[in-house]
Amino acid sequence: MKFQKYPILCKKITEKEIKTREMTNANKVKETRSESVKGRNVQQKMTGDATDDINLAMTVTPIFANESDGASSEELFKVSMEQSTQSKISQRAWKLYIDNPELRKIAEDISCEIILTKLNVYWDNIVGLEECKSPIKEAIVYPLKYPIFFNGPFSPWKGILLCGPPGTGKTMLAKVVATECQCTFFNITASSLVSKWRGDSEKYIRVLFELAYNYSPTIIFIDEIDWIGTNKGVNCTLSEPAKRFRSELLSRLDGLVSNENSNVVLLAATNCPWDIDAALRRCLEKKIYVSLPNEVTRLDMFKLYLSNQLLENMDILNHIIKSTEKYSCADIKLLCKQAWLLEINPMWEKLEKKETSVTTLKYELKNYEIIAKLLKTMSPTVTDVNRYKAWNKYVCHKNIF
Repeated sequence: MKFQKYPILCKKITEKEIKTREMTNANKVKETRSESVKGRNVQQKMTGDATDDINLAMTVTPIFANESDGASSEELFKVSMEQSTQSKISQRAWKLYIDNPELRKIAEDISCEIILTKLNVYWDNIVGLEECKSPIKEAIVYPLKYPIFFNGPFSPWKGILLCGPPGTGKTMLAKVVATECQCTFFNITASSLVSKWRGDSEKYIRVLFELAYNYSPTIIFIDEIDWIGTNKGVNCTLSEPAKRFRSELLSRLDGLVSNENSNVVLLAATNCPWDIDAALRRCLEKKIYVSLPNEVTRLDMFKLYLSNQLLENMDILNHIIKSTEKYSCADIKLLCKQAWLLEINPMWEKLEKKETSVTTLKYELKNYEIIAKLLKTMSPTVTDVNRYKAWNKYVCHKNIF
């Protein structure tokens, strides 16, 4: 009554009761099978006389029972891969916690966080970030693909932290890892771990890592991990549920790092790496800094949006690249999208009045004046770039923590 939960009533049964229940279930299955067979024989006798006379003692029955609905054979027997994999995952979670219905319910909830769809994001889809792609391949992709090189004392990394300003492509790198590795990928958020009931959050973390070991090779991706282990300062005191939650998480992460043959990797991302607790930062052994795009990366991005006329004009191109010095990848995409909407704005009235029709349309920016006006009004979202550079120089390069 205190936590507004229904009680779970359990009763111990003896071996005799188990055998009697099994016998009754087997008898019920036999009875249902015999009744179904009798029903089919009766139906064949009812319809067999008429069909035998017409088809010269040849009974003709349809192969597919639902042909009248207009569905083809492929549609009748077609089962999506997502449904089959989801059913397999639920069955495995049910077998793992067959004696504990509470943990089995938690396992079913966490199993929904497994990404089943193909993201189809590859390394070529990410422009630039060459200094981040090779460390991620060495830390995550190659140990999963070629484990023979990481046996013995040279064990792979168990915790990787992607840190950097917002909008630089950290989540895109995680999507590439999910596509390339072809392993179980847990996408964990705050809603999938935090519960309002006392003690349930610790159970969610326990079940998460147990499922990860069971589904290995596994990658656990936690976006914005600073919400778990925020270090607001020395005078900041955590509540009792927050302390238990953090202690359970750190103990599981410590076991993950110490277990060399676990084949489970924790991939985390954050925009505020300085707010992460020191103990949690220690478990994330490898730190990869995802910086703002440089001139070459910004040029490659604008090649996707600008027309050939603007790209051939070096004065215009240099002005655009210099004006977007502190822009992130998301800022550049937003700038080009806003310029595209302003450029096609005069076409809306003509299309509504049916004065013109859209036959062929090139998705490229041609008007430089619109881009120049937007560059004066739009400001980059990242303001404290120096703080990120200082943290990268102090932590990622020197590996103090």
